[in-house]
Amino acid sequence: MHTSVSRRRIAALTLGMSALLAAQAVPAAAAPAHGHDAAPWKRYVLSPSSRTVRPVAVYNTSGDVTNPSAVLKGQKTTLSGAGSYVTLDFGKEVGGLTTLHFAGSDGAQQVGLAFNESSAYVATDSDASTGGPRSRDGALTADVDGRTTYTTPEKYLRGGFRYLTIFMQSGGSVDLDGVSLHYTPAPQVKDPSKYANYFYSSDDLLNRIWYAGAYTVQLNTISPKTGRVWEAPAALWDNTGDIGSGASILVDGAKRDRTVWPGDLGVEIPSAYAAFDDTASARNSLDVIYQHQRDTGELPYAGPELNKYGSDTYHLWTLAASWDYYKYTGDARWVSGIWDRYKKAVDYSSAKVDANGLLSITGTSDSVRILAKGENLIANVLLWRVLDTGAQLARTQGDDGLAASYAQRAAALRTAINANFWDDAAGAYKFYPNNAIHPQDGNSLAVWYGLADQAQARRISAELKGNWNEVASTAPENKGNPGVFSGSMEVNAHFAAGGKAADQAGVDIIRREWGYMLSNPQGTGSTFWESYRNPGDGCVFCSSYTSLAHAWATGPVTALTFGVLGLNPTGTGGRSFDFVPHTADLTFAQGRITTTLGAVDGSWKVAKGAYTAKLKAPRAATGRAGVPTFGERIKVRVDGHLVWDGTRALVKGVRTDGEYVYVDGLHGNHTIRSERA
Repeated sequence: MHTSVSRRRIAALTLGMSALLAAQAVPAAAAPAHGHDAAPWKRYVLSPSSRTVRPVAVYNTSGDVTNPSAVLKGQKTTLSGAGSYVTLDFGKEVGGLTTLHFAGSDGAQQVGLAFNESSAYVATDSDASTGGPRSRDGALTADVDGRTTYTTPEKYLRGGFRYLTIFMQSGGSVDLDGVSLHYTPAPQVKDPSKYANYFYSSDDLLNRIWYAGAYTVQLNTISPKTGRVWEAPAALWDNTGDIGSGASILVDGAKRDRTVWPGDLGVEIPSAYAAFDDTASARNSLDVIYQHQRDTGELPYAGPELNKYGSDTYHLWTLAASWDYYKYTGDARWVSGIWDRYKKAVDYSSAKVDANGLLSITGTSDSVRILAKGENLIANVLLWRVLDTGAQLARTQGDDGLAASYAQRAAALRTAINANFWDDAAGAYKFYPNNAIHPQDGNSLAVWYGLADQAQARRISAELKGNWNEVASTAPENKGNPGVFSGSMEVNAHFAAGGKAADQAGVDIIRREWGYMLSNPQGTGSTFWESYRNPGDGCVFCSSYTSLAHAWATGPVTALTFGVLGLNPTGTGGRSFDFVPHTADLTFAQGRITTTLGAVDGSWKVAKGAYTAKLKAPRAATGRAGVPTFGERIKVRVDGHLVWDGTRALVKGVRTDGEYVYVDGLHGNHTIRSERA
């Protein structure tokens, strides 16, 4: 829903509401928890509370294995004879350094270790992760001679796996009585299970999806000294790559590539904020990309150690993600530090704007395919976003002239996009001006970022539904394969479009696509994937190289927090925020975002046509609440005071667009109720 209000208008409306509510702010309770559990959402958290993690089950065995489950209890499991193995299941995706303890052996023996994400690829060979020509990574070897402790060398840290196969490489026997993992993701925090934020709703599946998305992001938050080494080693793998600075950094995949990819940051930075209020990792990721800018102004397609170039879209994703970081933090000092590079990068893209007023790309590398040269939709949407938000960044640097120039160019580009890409008969934008495809990615981004007006946005939302099959929303621009990165854009687009149909589409596709990833027996049951195939293709992944913990798949984290729950920072650093729920078919939701001024907690519930919301926010922050009308004429009360009588506002700062009654200028804690007028 497009409901922006000018700052001048907000200031005027705020005065009236503040006068009424200043004396009425009272502590707001959370939405009623089920039973006596005050924090029922904690049962969905997948992150371990300890850095030491152990397997929870035996997946399978082969050969001579005695008491295979004994090792789970710290007792002896005996493996005898070359090729005998036990596969242990950690119950979810994990990552880190593995330790085996052997109580004894019949002389010097060699034991192999193989790591797999999917049950489809469990073997005595690890998944492929290096990017080299080998189809599998092979197995580590532990030398065992009597009582022995073996810990994975740091270079062989395994960033993502669920299954560990321990097997005899030699012909004797060993007694295995201990298996553990030192969990290395999110190295900047002491307790990985303590999230800054949370989400909880009446829908168990959506709750599970939010926490699986958060966990996926956490697995992709790593020490910058544990990236993937490139070139690929001749044997095994090496995760001691230096990919940046700071305590933690955001990468694309836990297993691979363990590298900063700017496109992925477009989804990952908002998700890391919505789940963890982790903006430091985002800053470190952006820093390393800016540090590798070429003299021409071109930014990398991928950061160290890959150091790839040649993508006009990923170049722009860095600039777009820079706004996301600033929006969440208000870190103008950081903007000052990268400002010259930012301007140079904008100039690099602007030089490719053609006589039609459109960006004509020449750097064609992209997310899942090579693009054709020319006037491409998503590239132009990204450039519009960069110019639109760049105008606001320029003002933080006191450059009003450049701010005006960026804003003027953004407006001109928007006009050119609508003139050349919009297909009114289809209700969507075209892939290229003379192309019949209506892409998932560019259309979704045009809605999510606000380029499309409300009427266009809702038509696009409806058109995107036409690409759904039983397991996914597919991407016509990618041969009709399930859209995962582009799907993350789509789920956010539906809530940005707003309205009953689009809101319902948002929760429906989250349940369908991300529910499929979460429940598929070949998945990890805990994380979301880089990609997958349609039913009938004969395989789910078709390669062990596919990452099953990929951060670009975490769009539902932001969609559920910013959309369904409705808490969304609007001013830099969260100094202002929206509490505008998209309820769809849910009966309640509650959760939190964390701003630079402190935590903002919100909850809402719908019962018998009545809506009740509770808000707890720092008094220094300014909130705008949206009360859904559900197509009815409603009365709205704030802390018991009638502020909307069904037809008009009784105080300043209250208005309606027919779908919501908006209450501006909220500070502190409030209870908001509606009823039919």
